[in-house]
Formats: sequence, C-alpha cells, structure tokens
Amino acid sequence: MSRPRELLQLVDHLDHPALSTADPSDAALCSLLVALALEDGRVAPDELALLRRVRPSLHEGGLQAWITEVAAQGIDWPGLRAAATDGAVGMDILRLAARMVALDGEVDDTEIGGLTEVARQLGLPETAPRDALREIIAHGGPVDAATVREALRNMWWDVLIPSRDPLESDLDQVVPHTANFLCSIRLGTEEVGALFVEGLAARWDSGSAFVGWDQIATYTRIPVPGASFHLRTRDGVDHAMTDPKLRDVGALLDLVHGRQPHPADR
Repeated sequence: MSRPRELLQLVDHLDHPALSTADPSDAALCSLLVALALEDGRVAPDELALLRRVRPSLHEGGLQAWITEVAAQGIDWPGLRAAATDGAVGMDILRLAARMVALDGEVDDTEIGGLTEVARQLGLPETAPRDALREIIAHGGPVDAATVREALRNMWWDVLIPSRDPLESDLDQVVPHTANFLCSIRLGTEEVGALFVEGLAARWDSGSAFVGWDQIATYTRIPVPGASFHLRTRDGVDHAMTDPKLRDVGALLDLVHGRQPHPADR
C-alpha cells in the first residue's frame, strides 16, 4: 500500500492504529498539509486535528513548533511528484489535500486554487479537485418519507443507538409540532438526536436545533478523529458536532441521500 493511501486510512478511520514506521515521502506530504492548513494565516481546530493525527507523538507545544518549522520550508513539490508513482497515488495525495481544506464543510476560491495547483503539479485531470471534494462535502436537499424510512432500515450504527421510544429530554422543545417521529438517537443513555420524516433534531455544539432535510445545503462526510462533523444550512448556519463518536450522523445522511462510501473506504 502506498504511503498516501496509508495516511488516508489513518485520517479517515477512528480505530486505525498510528503508523509505526517513517516513510521517505512523509516530509513532502506533511509540507503540503501544513501549507494548506495555514493558507488563511491560522490553523483551525479541525485542521489541527488532522495534523495531530499524522504526528501523534508530538505534544501540543511540539506540534505547533513542528508546524512552524515545516511551514517555513514551503511545499516540497519535487518530493510530492516523486511520491506520486502513478495516477492513483497522485489522486490519493489530492484526497489528503482535499480533506485538509474541506474539514469545515466550506471551500473558498483560494482553497479551490490550492487544490487545482496540486492536481496540476501531479499531472491529474482538471476535474480531479472536484472529485476529491465530493468525497468530503456532500449536498443535501429534500427527500421523501419513504427514502428516510429506507435509510433508517439500512443504517449500520457504530456507537450511536437508535430507539423507538419517544423523546425523553428537552430536545423535543426544538422539534416542530407537525414533525413525524421515527426514532431517537442515543449515545449510551444520553439522548443526542432524533430522526423525523421531515428532518433531524440534534444536540449540536452550539445548542439543540432541528434541521429539515430541505434546509441542508452541505455536510461533511469524513469527520477526522478530533475534528467536527459540519452541517451547513441554506441560510448559512453552520451546525457542528465535535464528538467523533457522532460520526454516525454523517453516515446516516449519506444513506438518506443515496450515496455510496467514498473510494478510500473500499
């Protein structure tokens, strides 16, 4: 398995063990990730979580010092081109880059430009950046009741537990009276969300809120361990869940919208 693919597995999977050996391409790959994280002048918490994932041996102060050191050296383009032994490996490098810029569920023109330059340097097609971003940021939209019920029947829950019992907490205060209940969602004994024909109620980092399916603009599909799951509504509100155990929410939305697992999971 190539080193970029190993890093993708590490980044995407909560239970993946830390990589035990170094690789000659690590420095070049990290130079790219650090440069993208600092593109707006600061490393956001979600971006720091990804860097912490690839350098788990560094304590907080050491990680910050390492970021400063790597940033000063700039992107090692020759090293990246050497690591991209073929188009598939080059695409995995681009996927790593896309994960860094899209963790918050929003990608601006500068970040698109950065991914376009990565694709150009590695000889990838012009469509490659958009393909890589679609693995991380998915679009929501209206769905019918049958689709929601079918998604619920086919959901493989990891840590969260679905329950047919009615809501037992103050979460019900944010749910419209006309919403048709399907199940509550629990983390252990805590009620963290509920699924309705019309949408999803959840305890987001900013507080409890109900989001209708037709309100969802985008959501992040790959919550890096330590990073947040983001759901952005059509009016620009960003609902985030920091706890990585809530990653089932992204999987549920993928089922609701009929999407397949992203290529790094296959």
